[in-house]
Amino acid sequence: MPQDRILRVGGQEADNRTLDALLKAAGMTDVRFATPSEALPMISGHECDLIVLDLMQSSGEVLKLLRAASPSEDASARIPVIVTAPATATDRIQSCLQYGAEDFVLTPVDQKTPLLVTRRVALALQRRRMADFKVKMHSSTQEADETATLKLADDAFLRFVPREFLDNLDKKSLTEVKLGDHVQREMTVFFSDIRDFTSLSEQLTPQENFKFLNSYLKNVNPIIRAHKGFIDKYIGDAIMALFPNDPDDALLAGVNLQKAVFKYNSGRRLAGYVPIAIGIGIHRGDLILGTIGEDERMQTTVIADAVNVASRLEGLTKTYRVGLLVSGAVVECLQPNHPFKLRHLGGVKAKGKTQSVEIYECYNNDPAELIEHKNKTQEAFNSAMAEFRKGTFLTAGKIFGRIAELHPDDAPAAFFRDRCSLTVVHERGPGAWDGAEKIEVK
Repeated sequence: MPQDRILRVGGQEADNRTLDALLKAAGMTDVRFATPSEALPMISGHECDLIVLDLMQSSGEVLKLLRAASPSEDASARIPVIVTAPATATDRIQSCLQYGAEDFVLTPVDQKTPLLVTRRVALALQRRRMADFKVKMHSSTQEADETATLKLADDAFLRFVPREFLDNLDKKSLTEVKLGDHVQREMTVFFSDIRDFTSLSEQLTPQENFKFLNSYLKNVNPIIRAHKGFIDKYIGDAIMALFPNDPDDALLAGVNLQKAVFKYNSGRRLAGYVPIAIGIGIHRGDLILGTIGEDERMQTTVIADAVNVASRLEGLTKTYRVGLLVSGAVVECLQPNHPFKLRHLGGVKAKGKTQSVEIYECYNNDPAELIEHKNKTQEAFNSAMAEFRKGTFLTAGKIFGRIAELHPDDAPAAFFRDRCSLTVVHERGPGAWDGAEKIEVK
């Protein structure tokens, strides 16, 4: 679903920075800034859904902008306006409200009270959407256009079932979907999860939990779509997405999602909220997309071992203390000139599995000095991993230990150093060592 476009006209630089941070922390990421002369053609061309207009400029410019935002009595042609001004300018605020402005915000904008801004903006946008919906419904009723009405219903349903799911089933509409419809495809499966969400959510009310999750998802979901993926389902705070084309798409989405979370956290800090961390797991394999249930209640689903593997890789990010893990099945299919910084972490065998999965950490978004460290020690790390997989743990442990000493934040090197200790070696028992760690993931 496209983001609401917010146009900020005029204003002091400090206020604009604070407004930008507060709105983006609340999930409203499409915020643009313009002078009055730049704003007029954007408003006339309906290139925005809401105007946040600063009144501390000439009355003539303010009047032009208000007239452009409300060109007629037609509700669908109006663009809501929220005006901003200091408390000393109450007469100007009242005049603008009488002329058609929706609401007002006092300046300087106080970052300690974000809801005084974000709630008013959200409600103004909601009123705009309701007006548009009423116009559409009235139009479809007046014209008795059954096709248009069905289109509105189908669009509503597609907010719950991805369009890409229907495309893969070769269906044009949800009305064509039947119980048991299915198709087999090779795809890349993407899992992401917020770290320590349970402890974070315990500090929030149910309403705050929903607001936080929706704010987070509004920031990250467009990245999935921008890289040719689609979201299959939400599992609490986790996202499961599918990428039908190149696995490069999924890994690039993961890298850019991490960057978006870094930016999102800067807004959270500015608004006085605790920053968050995420883990991402990516795997590729065959899967079946289809419908399950019964005639009165069915749902779309994905059935595949690839889904379980991707979920376990996401869980392993906590074990290895890294942000993004990707399987060998994905790495093997990447383009030769891919931009990803990868380090092989050996093989992992999940509980109850006989086949191991090769895993790699992607460290594109590590701090610059940690990236440099991992680049420089790549050959030594690979050598240590080869010794580890042969079962020569003493030699491997020494190399991993030297690498870990060079940088305190190289968590995988420290992990494997500890896995080479005598205690852990004895715990593995006397059986044959096949070079793959058995790690249980919750």
